[in-house]
Amino acid sequence: MRRSFLLAALTTAVTACAAPAPSEPRVAAPGATTNAPADPEPEATPSAGEPDAACPPGKAEDEPACVYAAIVKRIPRQLDIERAVEPYAGNVIEVKKAYDDDFTVIHALSNEFEPLAARPEHHILSIRARLQQAALHDVLRQRLAGAEPPRVILYTDKEAALLEKAATSGNPNLVATSEEIRRRREEMYQSARETWLQAAESALVRHYADALLRARAWGLETAELVRARARFRHWSELLGDAKMKAFTEGLVDPANGKPFVYSPGVFDGP
Repeated sequence: MRRSFLLAALTTAVTACAAPAPSEPRVAAPGATTNAPADPEPEATPSAGEPDAACPPGKAEDEPACVYAAIVKRIPRQLDIERAVEPYAGNVIEVKKAYDDDFTVIHALSNEFEPLAARPEHHILSIRARLQQAALHDVLRQRLAGAEPPRVILYTDKEAALLEKAATSGNPNLVATSEEIRRRREEMYQSARETWLQAAESALVRHYADALLRARAWGLETAELVRARARFRHWSELLGDAKMKAFTEGLVDPANGKPFVYSPGVFDGP
């Protein structure tokens, strides 16, 4: 009787608090990140490099450089790529909420950067806006990468106690049930996490590629672009050529107006 009660309690408790379903995050449509045609009269490569992330003196607040600076200032600490990236931690519900909160912020900030990124007449500023979009998703992907057990707790205290009791009960049915519940829970979480990872990967790869294509077409080179090239190379090594090609499909090379086709090492140099 006691074993039957334990089995019922175990099943009820664990199924009542399941891992998050792998919902599809909201991401921008592919067309929103397609780069614009090259400007017929490119700017000369600046020796000083990049504009500061601050509104230049004497400039109106609605000017592009000031708009950019205002958006950058609103990037929260946990999404700043210049800081140490902290993986998500806590129980499944806490991790899901933290991810959802970050995704909402990134979605809003990326939408604010988009009008600046879509203005090729401001060469450096448009590239920087695109790089900021890439960096936000880069941080999100990094935070997810470390979000695995034991950093992420898949069970409540009650569930863990019931599973441990069942696993050590000596009853084959209870042992098998506890193992099956653990397997299901881990698979559910990993499935959800994989969906979140891919959404971040698709956006960051596409934004980095778009910025690097523009820089190459316009003959620009800055410290930020050097870092972006290194990040793109890192993700190409981690994700593989098939994903990189899929994520960059639909981009247009401003240098010739033709569709961009990814190939290994395409951005290894300026």
